[in-house]
Amino acid sequence: MIQRKIVILLSLLILSLIFNGVQFALLSSSQTIISTTTFTSYHTVTYTVTSTSSVVQVGVEVYPKKFIDFMGREVVIEKEPLKIVSCAPSITEMLAYLGLLEKIVGVDSYSDYPPELLTLKQRGVIEDVGGVVTLSIEKIVSLSPDIVFIDAGLQGNYVAILEEKGLKVVALHAASLTDIYNGMILIGEIMGVKEKAFEIVNRMRNTLSNLQSKLNVVREKTSVLYIGWIEPIWTAGRNTFIDDLIGAADGYNVMGDAEGFFMTSPEVIVAKNPQTIIILSGMLGMSPEEIIAKLRNLPGVDKVEAVKSERIYILYDQAENIFARPGPRAHEAVEILAKILYPELFNVKIPNVLGGDYRKYLEYSISEIGSS
Repeated sequence: MIQRKIVILLSLLILSLIFNGVQFALLSSSQTIISTTTFTSYHTVTYTVTSTSSVVQVGVEVYPKKFIDFMGREVVIEKEPLKIVSCAPSITEMLAYLGLLEKIVGVDSYSDYPPELLTLKQRGVIEDVGGVVTLSIEKIVSLSPDIVFIDAGLQGNYVAILEEKGLKVVALHAASLTDIYNGMILIGEIMGVKEKAFEIVNRMRNTLSNLQSKLNVVREKTSVLYIGWIEPIWTAGRNTFIDDLIGAADGYNVMGDAEGFFMTSPEVIVAKNPQTIIILSGMLGMSPEEIIAKLRNLPGVDKVEAVKSERIYILYDQAENIFARPGPRAHEAVEILAKILYPELFNVKIPNVLGGDYRKYLEYSISEIGSS
């Protein structure tokens, strides 16, 4: 009896391999597998991403599907969602890069990328559902979405409210590049576009790998201070997206001995003596000159190496967004930061004030990830 069961199992396995091989052959006869990497979404759902020049992941989409989201919640998707509401800019960008823009019916007020999204918002095709932390529940409900994507870190309190209204909610959250990969793949699985998700994740990883190979010669990491707010001074420690970007660019986060986002003081900045200071300026309401003046006027900060060597970088507009939004443009943020920290390796000088034209300084991320 045991032998018979073994034979049956082996037969099923062989049939499965043959079926997948036929599908693979139908799609491509010239794909070369380079390597495989396994990512785990949250802590229970595992996806295998194959790194190739053109990734192939095949299979028939079957609903209902069951997932664990980034809040550890089990979510059952009964059918392919056709109408989406995105409640955070980073999630909106993920959806757009996955080719799902036409399914979005509502986004938060800060979602402004890609440019096509703005056009659709202006035409009223995509509705505004309120600020990231001031969502309009009534507006979301009125759009009758099949699925609502929220950011667990900023909007976790909305989950129960939305579910009480009968809506399907999936929570995402990214404190690292790996979280972005997992989020992209989770959305791809949910929305039936997993092949596209695998492709984009692999292209992001390959871009970063090529960039980081250039950084292999770095022997002494450049120290970095991130400032997200200047009155009071807010910065980022370990276990944050900013810290992960700094590490990926082979920099050293001077605030990495603390965790999360927190307030610091001029005295601490002077003691840490960073070589480079990165400031996200969008919410400060000041000109770059005013920001630098504010920084220089802080007690003792004029003695800091980054200030003395004029290595203060003010990021605004889309240059700020690639650092502030943990989404599919994160590889671009890493490249810009690497070129800020090690200009001699790339034979390029990033300007001290950088905005919407940041892409002209890209080399490794020369093509939009979402483009074909």
